[in-house]
Amino acid sequence: MQISELFYSLQGEGKRSGYPSFFIRTNYCNLRCLFSSGNRCDTQYTSWTSIDSDNLGDISIESILDEYKNYNCFDIVITGGEPTLYPDDLYNLCKEIKSRGNNFITLETNGTHYGKYNEFIDLVSLSPKLKSSSPFNTKYYDMHENSRINPVVLKTYNDSHIHGFFDVQWKFVITGKEDISEILELQKEIGFKNSDVYLMPEGITPEELSAKREMITGFCKEYKFNYTDRLQILIWGNKRGT
Repeated sequence: MQISELFYSLQGEGKRSGYPSFFIRTNYCNLRCLFSSGNRCDTQYTSWTSIDSDNLGDISIESILDEYKNYNCFDIVITGGEPTLYPDDLYNLCKEIKSRGNNFITLETNGTHYGKYNEFIDLVSLSPKLKSSSPFNTKYYDMHENSRINPVVLKTYNDSHIHGFFDVQWKFVITGKEDISEILELQKEIGFKNSDVYLMPEGITPEELSAKREMITGFCKEYKFNYTDRLQILIWGNKRGT
C-alpha cells in the first residue's frame, strides 16, 4: 500500500475533533485542489508533489500495524491523498484492524469511490470537492472538474448511512458564499441531513483560518450546519505528522 506517512496526533477536524488518533496517510490522489487564495490542498505532498522523498512508499499492512502498536489508541484514521484508490489493500487493512480489536476506524475520502472496505468503517468522513477547489489554468483542470463530484457514489454513501451501515459526516472546505449554494444543490440531489454537514474554513495558516471563521460560523447559524476548525493547523501549523 502506498503510504505517505504514519503518525500519532489528535484528530483536528469534524465530529471526533480532539480525539487521540493514529493516522495512516496514503499517497496519491485522483484530484488536484487549488483554491482562489493560491493554496493547494493542505497535504499537497500526496497529490501535487506525490513524488516526495519524505513519503514512505510501499508499506505492508503488518508494518503499518506494527507502527500502530507504539501508540495503541482507540481511533485509527485512514486518510490521504485518497485511500480509496487502493480498494483491495484498504479492505485487507481494515479487516486486519478489526480482527485485532474494536478500534474506531474513520475513513477520510473525497467521495469519488465506494468499495467493500466500508463494511469495516465506523465513520466515513466525506469531503466532496466544490467548484472553488478547481485548478483553473492548469493541466489538471479537466481531470479534477470531471471527477470531483460522483453523485452515484455519494448517494450510495448516504443510503448506506441511512440503513445504519456506518456513520457519516459531510465536511466541506469553504471559501465564500458561492460554496453554500453548491452544497445546497448537492443536498437536494443526495439527501444528506444538515446535522451531518460540517463547514470548515479553507486555509493553511492560523491567520487564513481566522479570516474566514466569522463568515463561516454565520453560515452555520443560518443553515443549521456544524462548524469545524482545523486544530492541527491552529496548534502546529501546516506540518507533516500532525
